[in-house]
This record gives sequence, structure tokens and C-alpha cells, in this order.
Amino acid sequence: MNKKKHLFAEDSFFLSRRKFMAVGAAFVAALAIPIGWFTSKLERRNEYIKARSQGLYKDDSLAKTRVSHANPAVEKYYKEFGGEPLGHMSHELLHTHFVDRTKLSS
Repeated sequence: MNKKKHLFAEDSFFLSRRKFMAVGAAFVAALAIPIGWFTSKLERRNEYIKARSQGLYKDDSLAKTRVSHANPAVEKYYKEFGGEPLGHMSHELLHTHFVDRTKLSS
């Protein structure tokens, strides 16, 4: 049986352990800065959306007319021009059609 001796020899590396850790820490910090910037922007955006929706709900709760069928302008439209709700004329004038434009933006 052939017994070989294995010797461990450390290869010379151009950075010492201390410098390697400093470079690694700088690299991690450089990656963390954009993530922190992005999350702060996202949090501010979410806060704005929340404040905006709270304001809209408050405005809706203070409005005198909260449903369309109790709106005097809508009642006047149907009496003078639109005919009856869900009728042909009111459908033609008031109904909106959805057009998918997602392919246009890409």
C-alpha cells in the first residue's frame, strides 16, 4: 500500500484577511444602499396612497348625494332626455367600452 503525505500549504493571496473583510463589507454596503433607497420610496408611495384613499373616503362620507340613483342631475337626465334606466338610449349614451391597451405600452 502506497502512503502519500499530504501537506497543506496556504496559497498566497493578494489580500490579507483584514483587507478582504473590509472589501466585502464595502461591497455589501454598496448593494444595500440602492435597496434602502428603493424601499424608502416604496414606503412613501404607500403612505401617499393610503392618505389619498382616506381623503377620498372622507369626502364621500361628507357628500350629500352618495348614490347615483339619488342624484338630482341623473334624475333630471332620465326625465328630460334619457328615457328609462337601462333603456336603449341611455345605454348608448352612458355605457363605456373597455379597450385593452396593454399591448400598446409594451
